Amino acid sequence: METPIIPERIAAPVRRALAGEAVEWPDLTDEEARALTLHGVAPLVYSIARVPRLREQAMHAAVLEAMRLEDLHAVLPALASRDVVPLLMKGTPLAYDLYPAPELRPRGDTDLLISRDAIETTREVLLELGFAERMTSGDEHGVRQALFSRLDAYGLEHAYDVHWDITNTALFAETLRFDELCARAVNVPTIDALALSHVDALLLACIHRVAHHHDSDRLIWLFDIALLRDRMSRDEHERFWRLAADRRVAGVCIRSIELADEWCGRAAHDRAEDFLSREEIERDEPSRVYLDREITYGRAMLADLRALPWRARVERLRQLAFPPRDFMQQTFHTRSRFALPWLYVYRGARGLVRLFRRARK
Repeated sequence: METPIIPERIAAPVRRALAGEAVEWPDLTDEEARALTLHGVAPLVYSIARVPRLREQAMHAAVLEAMRLEDLHAVLPALASRDVVPLLMKGTPLAYDLYPAPELRPRGDTDLLISRDAIETTREVLLELGFAERMTSGDEHGVRQALFSRLDAYGLEHAYDVHWDITNTALFAETLRFDELCARAVNVPTIDALALSHVDALLLACIHRVAHHHDSDRLIWLFDIALLRDRMSRDEHERFWRLAADRRVAGVCIRSIELADEWCGRAAHDRAEDFLSREEIERDEPSRVYLDREITYGRAMLADLRALPWRARVERLRQLAFPPRDFMQQTFHTRSRFALPWLYVYRGARGLVRLFRRARK
Protein backbone atom coordinates (compact mmCIF):
# COMPACT_ATOMS: atom_id res chain seq x y z
CA MET A 1 0.00 0.00 0.00
CA GLU A 2 1.39 3.37 -1.01
CA THR A 3 1.02 6.05 1.67
CA PRO A 4 0.89 9.57 0.23
CA ILE A 5 2.69 12.56 1.63
CA ILE A 6 0.47 14.66 3.88
CA PRO A 7 -0.31 17.82 1.87
CA GLU A 8 1.51 20.85 3.27
CA ARG A 9 -1.70 22.82 3.82
CA ILE A 10 -2.95 20.36 6.44
CA ALA A 11 0.38 19.19 7.93
CA ALA A 12 0.22 21.63 10.86
CA PRO A 13 -3.45 20.89 11.71
CA VAL A 14 -2.68 17.15 11.58
CA ARG A 15 0.19 17.53 14.03
CA ARG A 16 -1.94 19.55 16.42
CA ALA A 17 -4.82 17.08 16.17
CA LEU A 18 -2.51 14.14 16.94
CA ALA A 19 -1.25 16.13 19.93
CA GLY A 20 -4.87 16.35 21.11
CA GLU A 21 -5.20 20.08 20.54
CA ALA A 22 -8.28 21.88 19.24
CA VAL A 23 -7.56 23.32 15.82
CA GLU A 24 -9.33 25.10 12.98
CA TRP A 25 -9.47 22.96 9.85
CA PRO A 26 -9.81 24.17 6.28
CA ASP A 27 -12.35 22.58 3.95
CA LEU A 28 -10.61 19.43 2.77
CA THR A 29 -9.94 18.72 -0.88
CA ASP A 30 -10.35 15.21 -2.30
CA GLU A 31 -6.57 14.76 -2.18
CA GLU A 32 -6.35 15.81 1.47
CA ALA A 33 -9.25 13.60 2.58
CA ARG A 34 -7.73 10.66 0.71
CA ALA A 35 -4.35 11.23 2.37
CA LEU A 36 -5.89 11.17 5.85
CA THR A 37 -7.77 7.99 4.97
CA LEU A 38 -4.69 6.19 3.66
CA HIS A 39 -2.72 7.29 6.72
CA GLY A 40 -5.43 5.67 8.84
CA VAL A 41 -6.26 8.79 10.86
CA ALA A 42 -9.56 9.99 9.33
CA PRO A 43 -11.80 8.73 12.19
CA LEU A 44 -9.29 9.99 14.76
CA VAL A 45 -9.11 13.47 13.23
CA TYR A 46 -12.90 13.60 13.05
CA SER A 47 -13.19 12.70 16.75
CA ILE A 48 -10.87 15.57 17.67
CA ALA A 49 -11.79 18.28 15.16
CA ARG A 50 -15.22 17.26 13.80
CA VAL A 51 -14.10 17.89 10.22
CA PRO A 52 -17.37 17.53 8.23
CA ARG A 53 -15.69 15.86 5.26
CA LEU A 54 -14.62 12.94 7.48
CA ARG A 55 -17.93 12.33 9.26
CA GLU A 56 -19.16 9.56 6.97
CA GLN A 57 -15.91 7.61 7.37
CA ALA A 58 -16.06 7.96 11.14
CA MET A 59 -19.65 6.71 11.30
CA HIS A 60 -18.83 3.81 8.98
CA ALA A 61 -15.86 2.82 11.16
CA ALA A 62 -18.06 2.77 14.27
CA VAL A 63 -20.56 0.41 12.64
CA LEU A 64 -17.85 -1.92 11.35
CA GLU A 65 -16.15 -2.11 14.74
CA ALA A 66 -19.15 -3.65 16.47
CA MET A 67 -19.37 -6.32 13.77
CA ARG A 68 -15.64 -7.05 13.96
CA LEU A 69 -15.84 -7.52 17.72
CA GLU A 70 -18.75 -9.94 17.36
CA ASP A 71 -16.75 -12.01 14.87
CA LEU A 72 -13.68 -12.01 17.12
CA HIS A 73 -15.82 -13.25 20.01
CA ALA A 74 -16.78 -16.23 17.84
CA VAL A 75 -13.25 -17.02 16.64
CA LEU A 76 -11.31 -16.87 19.91
CA PRO A 77 -13.49 -19.37 21.85
CA ALA A 78 -13.41 -21.76 18.89
CA LEU A 79 -9.61 -21.69 18.95
CA ALA A 80 -9.53 -22.02 22.74
CA SER A 81 -11.74 -25.13 22.52
CA ARG A 82 -8.88 -26.75 20.60
CA ASP A 83 -6.24 -25.51 23.08
CA VAL A 84 -5.01 -22.72 20.82
CA VAL A 85 -4.60 -19.44 22.70
CA PRO A 86 -3.24 -16.83 20.29
CA LEU A 87 -1.68 -13.52 21.21
CA LEU A 88 -3.36 -10.53 19.61
CA MET A 89 -0.90 -8.02 18.21
CA LYS A 90 -0.75 -4.78 16.26
CA GLY A 91 -3.96 -2.83 15.66
CA THR A 92 -6.77 -4.73 17.39
CA PRO A 93 -5.42 -4.91 20.96
CA LEU A 94 -4.11 -1.35 20.71
CA ALA A 95 -7.55 -0.16 19.56
CA TYR A 96 -9.18 -1.55 22.70
CA ASP A 97 -6.36 -0.77 25.12
CA LEU A 98 -5.07 2.67 24.12
CA TYR A 99 -7.67 4.52 22.05
CA PRO A 100 -10.68 6.39 23.49
CA ALA A 101 -12.87 4.22 21.23
CA PRO A 102 -11.72 1.20 19.17
CA GLU A 103 -13.24 2.53 15.93
CA LEU A 104 -10.66 5.34 16.01
CA ARG A 105 -7.98 2.77 15.10
CA PRO A 106 -8.77 1.57 11.52
CA ARG A 107 -7.33 -1.76 10.42
CA GLY A 108 -7.90 -4.20 7.61
CA ASP A 109 -7.53 -7.42 9.59
CA THR A 110 -6.94 -8.93 13.01
CA ASP A 111 -3.40 -10.16 13.66
CA LEU A 112 -2.98 -13.35 15.69
CA LEU A 113 0.37 -14.77 16.79
CA ILE A 114 0.51 -18.52 17.45
CA SER A 115 3.16 -21.13 18.14
CA ARG A 116 4.44 -23.08 15.16
CA ASP A 117 3.01 -26.34 16.50
CA ALA A 118 -0.48 -24.79 16.50
CA ILE A 119 -0.52 -23.92 12.79
CA GLU A 120 -2.46 -26.94 11.56
CA THR A 121 -4.99 -26.87 14.39
CA THR A 122 -5.60 -23.17 13.82
CA ARG A 123 -6.10 -23.80 10.11
CA GLU A 124 -8.60 -26.58 10.82
CA VAL A 125 -10.61 -24.41 13.23
CA LEU A 126 -10.82 -21.44 10.89
CA LEU A 127 -11.77 -23.57 7.90
CA GLU A 128 -14.51 -25.22 9.99
CA LEU A 129 -15.81 -21.73 10.80
CA GLY A 130 -16.19 -20.99 7.10
CA PHE A 131 -13.00 -19.07 6.48
CA ALA A 132 -11.05 -19.45 3.24
CA GLU A 133 -7.26 -19.41 3.24
CA ARG A 134 -5.45 -17.24 0.73
CA MET A 135 -2.92 -19.13 -1.36
CA THR A 136 0.72 -18.08 -0.95
CA SER A 137 3.77 -18.34 -3.19
CA GLY A 138 5.31 -21.15 -1.14
CA ASP A 139 8.13 -18.89 0.09
CA GLU A 140 8.21 -20.37 3.60
CA HIS A 141 11.18 -18.25 4.71
CA GLY A 142 9.59 -15.04 3.44
CA VAL A 143 5.92 -15.70 4.23
CA ARG A 144 5.56 -16.53 7.91
CA GLN A 145 1.82 -16.06 8.10
CA ALA A 146 -1.47 -17.22 6.60
CA LEU A 147 -4.46 -15.02 5.79
CA PHE A 148 -7.99 -16.30 6.38
CA SER A 149 -11.18 -14.45 5.48
CA ARG A 150 -14.94 -14.96 5.37
CA LEU A 151 -18.08 -12.94 4.67
CA ASP A 152 -20.69 -12.54 7.39
CA ALA A 153 -24.47 -12.42 6.91
CA TYR A 154 -24.25 -8.72 6.04
CA GLY A 155 -21.59 -9.19 3.37
CA LEU A 156 -18.78 -7.76 5.53
CA GLU A 157 -15.40 -9.43 5.12
CA HIS A 158 -13.59 -10.50 8.29
CA ALA A 159 -9.88 -11.21 7.85
CA TYR A 160 -7.42 -12.80 10.26
CA ASP A 161 -3.69 -12.71 9.65
CA VAL A 162 -2.27 -15.71 11.51
CA HIS A 163 1.46 -15.32 12.22
CA TRP A 164 3.98 -17.77 13.65
CA ASP A 165 6.76 -15.18 13.66
CA ILE A 166 6.39 -11.47 14.41
CA THR A 167 7.41 -10.48 10.90
CA ASN A 168 8.03 -12.05 7.49
CA THR A 169 11.44 -10.41 7.26
CA ALA A 170 14.10 -12.92 8.36
CA LEU A 171 16.32 -10.15 9.71
CA PHE A 172 13.65 -9.28 12.31
CA ALA A 173 11.69 -12.55 12.65
CA GLU A 174 13.55 -13.81 15.73
CA THR A 175 13.71 -10.44 17.49
CA LEU A 176 10.77 -11.43 19.69
CA ARG A 177 9.90 -15.10 20.13
CA PHE A 178 6.48 -16.54 20.87
CA ASP A 179 7.39 -18.18 24.19
CA GLU A 180 8.85 -15.03 25.69
CA LEU A 181 5.94 -12.93 24.42
CA CYS A 182 3.51 -15.35 26.10
CA ALA A 183 5.40 -15.07 29.38
CA ARG A 184 4.98 -11.28 29.32
CA ALA A 185 1.50 -11.15 27.75
CA VAL A 186 -1.32 -9.11 29.27
CA ASN A 187 -5.09 -9.48 29.16
CA VAL A 188 -7.21 -6.94 27.29
CA PRO A 189 -10.45 -7.04 29.32
CA THR A 190 -12.76 -5.53 26.70
CA ILE A 191 -12.11 -8.37 24.29
CA ASP A 192 -11.04 -10.95 26.91
CA ALA A 193 -7.92 -11.90 25.00
CA LEU A 194 -4.18 -12.02 25.55
CA ALA A 195 -2.03 -9.42 23.85
CA LEU A 196 1.57 -8.25 23.83
CA SER A 197 2.75 -6.24 26.81
CA HIS A 198 3.27 -2.52 26.19
CA VAL A 199 7.04 -2.99 26.04
CA ASP A 200 6.79 -5.77 23.46
CA ALA A 201 4.02 -4.00 21.52
CA LEU A 202 6.18 -0.88 21.27
CA LEU A 203 9.17 -2.85 20.02
CA LEU A 204 7.00 -4.54 17.40
CA ALA A 205 5.42 -1.23 16.34
CA CYS A 206 8.87 0.27 15.82
CA ILE A 207 10.02 -2.77 13.84
CA HIS A 208 6.88 -3.23 11.72
CA ARG A 209 6.94 0.19 10.04
CA VAL A 210 10.57 -0.45 9.03
CA ALA A 211 10.74 -4.18 8.30
CA HIS A 212 7.63 -4.36 6.13
CA HIS A 213 7.24 -0.80 4.97
CA HIS A 214 10.79 0.55 4.67
CA ASP A 215 10.68 3.39 7.21
CA SER A 216 7.10 4.36 6.43
CA ASP A 217 5.74 7.52 8.02
CA ARG A 218 2.13 6.28 7.99
CA LEU A 219 0.56 8.33 10.75
CA ILE A 220 -1.60 5.72 12.48
CA TRP A 221 1.49 3.57 13.11
CA LEU A 222 3.34 6.57 14.52
CA PHE A 223 0.34 7.42 16.70
CA ASP A 224 0.34 3.84 18.05
CA ILE A 225 3.95 4.40 19.10
CA ALA A 226 3.12 7.73 20.75
CA LEU A 227 0.18 6.27 22.70
CA LEU A 228 2.20 3.29 23.89
CA ARG A 229 4.95 5.57 25.15
CA ASP A 230 2.39 7.81 26.86
CA ARG A 231 1.19 4.83 28.90
CA MET A 232 4.56 3.38 29.85
CA SER A 233 6.32 3.89 33.18
CA ARG A 234 9.97 4.87 33.51
CA ASP A 235 10.78 1.24 34.30
CA GLU A 236 8.97 0.05 31.16
CA HIS A 237 10.89 2.56 29.03
CA GLU A 238 14.14 1.27 30.47
CA ARG A 239 13.17 -2.35 29.76
CA PHE A 240 12.17 -1.36 26.23
CA TRP A 241 15.52 0.23 25.44
CA ARG A 242 17.47 -2.62 27.00
CA LEU A 243 15.49 -5.07 24.86
CA ALA A 244 16.05 -2.97 21.74
CA ALA A 245 19.80 -2.90 22.34
CA ASP A 246 20.01 -6.60 23.20
CA ARG A 247 18.09 -7.56 20.03
CA ARG A 248 20.15 -5.13 17.93
CA VAL A 249 17.27 -2.96 16.76
CA ALA A 250 18.11 0.20 18.73
CA GLY A 251 18.63 2.24 15.56
CA VAL A 252 15.24 1.22 14.18
CA CYS A 253 13.56 2.14 17.47
CA ILE A 254 15.35 5.49 17.72
CA ARG A 255 14.17 6.44 14.25
CA SER A 256 10.58 5.30 14.87
CA ILE A 257 10.27 7.21 18.13
CA GLU A 258 11.78 10.38 16.70
CA LEU A 259 9.19 10.36 13.90
CA ALA A 260 6.35 9.61 16.31
CA ASP A 261 7.32 12.49 18.60
CA GLU A 262 7.64 14.83 15.62
CA TRP A 263 4.25 14.04 14.09
CA CYS A 264 2.29 13.52 17.30
CA GLY A 265 3.45 16.64 19.13
CA ARG A 266 5.26 14.84 21.95
CA ALA A 267 8.13 16.40 23.85
CA ALA A 268 11.25 14.25 23.76
CA HIS A 269 11.25 11.94 26.77
CA ASP A 270 12.66 8.57 27.75
CA ARG A 271 14.87 8.45 24.68
CA ALA A 272 17.68 5.97 24.02
CA GLU A 273 20.35 8.31 25.42
CA ASP A 274 18.61 8.20 28.81
CA PHE A 275 19.17 4.46 29.15
CA LEU A 276 21.83 3.24 26.71
CA SER A 277 25.52 3.94 26.35
CA ARG A 278 26.87 5.88 23.40
CA GLU A 279 28.43 2.67 22.10
CA GLU A 280 25.07 0.86 22.18
CA ILE A 281 23.35 3.73 20.39
CA GLU A 282 25.93 4.06 17.63
CA ARG A 283 27.02 0.47 17.07
CA ASP A 284 26.56 -1.19 13.71
CA GLU A 285 23.35 -3.23 13.57
CA PRO A 286 22.33 -5.27 10.50
CA SER A 287 18.75 -4.01 10.93
CA ARG A 288 19.78 -0.40 10.21
CA VAL A 289 19.99 -1.20 6.50
CA TYR A 290 16.19 -1.00 6.44
CA LEU A 291 16.32 2.66 7.51
CA ASP A 292 17.72 3.59 4.09
CA ARG A 293 14.72 5.06 2.29
CA GLU A 294 16.46 4.52 -1.05
CA ILE A 295 17.02 0.81 -0.47
CA THR A 296 16.22 -1.38 -3.47
CA TYR A 297 14.34 -4.65 -3.35
CA GLY A 298 17.59 -6.39 -4.22
CA ARG A 299 19.51 -4.91 -1.31
CA ALA A 300 16.67 -5.71 1.08
CA MET A 301 16.57 -9.27 -0.24
CA LEU A 302 20.34 -9.63 0.27
CA ALA A 303 20.07 -8.42 3.87
CA ASP A 304 17.24 -10.86 4.47
CA LEU A 305 19.13 -13.80 2.95
CA ARG A 306 22.17 -13.05 5.12
CA ALA A 307 19.98 -13.49 8.20
CA LEU A 308 19.21 -17.09 7.18
CA PRO A 309 21.40 -20.21 7.49
CA TRP A 310 22.96 -21.36 4.21
CA ARG A 311 20.48 -24.20 3.64
CA ALA A 312 17.55 -21.86 4.21
CA ARG A 313 19.05 -19.35 1.76
CA VAL A 314 19.15 -21.98 -0.98
CA GLU A 315 15.62 -23.13 -0.15
CA ARG A 316 14.30 -19.60 -0.32
CA LEU A 317 15.88 -18.87 -3.69
CA ARG A 318 14.48 -22.12 -5.07
CA GLN A 319 11.00 -21.36 -3.72
CA LEU A 320 11.11 -17.84 -5.15
CA ALA A 321 12.11 -19.14 -8.56
CA PHE A 322 9.62 -22.02 -8.67
CA PRO A 323 6.41 -21.31 -6.73
CA PRO A 324 3.71 -24.03 -6.73
CA ARG A 325 1.82 -24.67 -9.96
CA ASP A 326 -1.54 -23.82 -8.37
CA PHE A 327 -0.20 -20.45 -7.27
CA MET A 328 1.06 -19.68 -10.77
CA GLN A 329 -2.23 -20.68 -12.39
CA GLN A 330 -4.23 -18.58 -9.95
CA THR A 331 -1.91 -15.57 -10.27
CA PHE A 332 -1.96 -15.57 -14.06
CA HIS A 333 -5.57 -16.75 -14.44
CA THR A 334 -4.83 -19.79 -16.58
CA ARG A 335 -5.20 -23.56 -16.34
CA SER A 336 -2.97 -24.22 -19.34
CA ARG A 337 -0.10 -26.59 -18.57
CA PHE A 338 1.68 -25.50 -21.74
CA ALA A 339 1.77 -21.87 -20.63
CA LEU A 340 3.41 -22.66 -17.29
CA PRO A 341 7.07 -22.80 -18.42
CA TRP A 342 6.74 -19.42 -20.11
CA LEU A 343 4.97 -17.96 -17.09
CA TYR A 344 7.84 -19.08 -14.85
CA VAL A 345 10.29 -17.37 -17.22
CA TYR A 346 8.16 -14.23 -17.31
CA ARG A 347 7.80 -14.13 -13.52
CA GLY A 348 11.54 -14.65 -13.09
CA ALA A 349 12.41 -11.86 -15.52
CA ARG A 350 9.94 -9.52 -13.83
CA GLY A 351 11.45 -10.38 -10.44
CA LEU A 352 14.97 -9.63 -11.65
CA VAL A 353 13.90 -6.20 -12.89
CA ARG A 354 12.17 -5.53 -9.57
CA LEU A 355 15.41 -6.10 -7.66
CA PHE A 356 16.72 -2.78 -8.96
CA ARG A 357 13.66 -0.78 -7.98
CA ARG A 358 13.33 1.32 -4.86
CA ALA A 359 11.48 -0.70 -2.23
CA ARG A 360 9.86 2.23 -0.46
CA LYS A 361 6.89 3.67 -2.29
